Amino acid sequence: MKKFLILALAVILALGMTGGVFAYFTDVETSSGNSFTAGTLDLEIRDNGTWDPDPWGNGVDMTWVMDNMVPGGSSVTNHVFLRNVGSIAGNHVEISFSNAIDEATNPVETDSNPASLPQDLAKWIEVGGMSYAISDLKYIITHTTGWDVNGNGWLDLDDLARSPIIIAEHGPLDDLVPPDSVGGEASFSLSLYFRTEATNDIQGDILITTVSFTLNQDNSQ
Repeated sequence: MKKFLILALAVILALGMTGGVFAYFTDVETSSGNSFTAGTLDLEIRDNGTWDPDPWGNGVDMTWVMDNMVPGGSSVTNHVFLRNVGSIAGNHVEISFSNAIDEATNPVETDSNPASLPQDLAKWIEVGGMSYAISDLKYIITHTTGWDVNGNGWLDLDDLARSPIIIAEHGPLDDLVPPDSVGGEASFSLSLYFRTEATNDIQGDILITTVSFTLNQDNSQ
């Protein structure tokens, strides 16, 4: 009996040792040439400025220019046009303003304040009208509580650049309808007027205003 048990155990061990010699067939196929191309959100702009008309491109200049301004006697109205030439539809457009004073090239410094701030001149340049697409932006802004940052009673370039209400996220210059994708256009119009109340301390000053248009893909931007 003891010899039989030992022999059976030896057979089991032998079978276990030979188990590693078996192989499995495999066949591999591949998916090659996979490509991932990012879409584009590409906003272009053009204007018909009388000083320097610009074709479609990534920027324009000298759209609104008042030279040698006379209080109560200087004004300008002009348009810019926006289009999305990318492959992705935009969600909304945002408009922003920034002002800078140029004292370095001041043609004649006869004023009493040779170190003017941008708002010293910007507050005298009133917005006579401002619209984008079908929106009357001046009406919307002036019917929003708290828009008048300098308290002078009229909407001006200073308000557009510094008023917390105007420049706020989802404020009156945000969430504007985008140009249709692809090739659709939207227009922005701005009329400016140099107020009769302008004071002597800004004589000879040069105000540089930049208007920026941002096409955003998502509502959270």
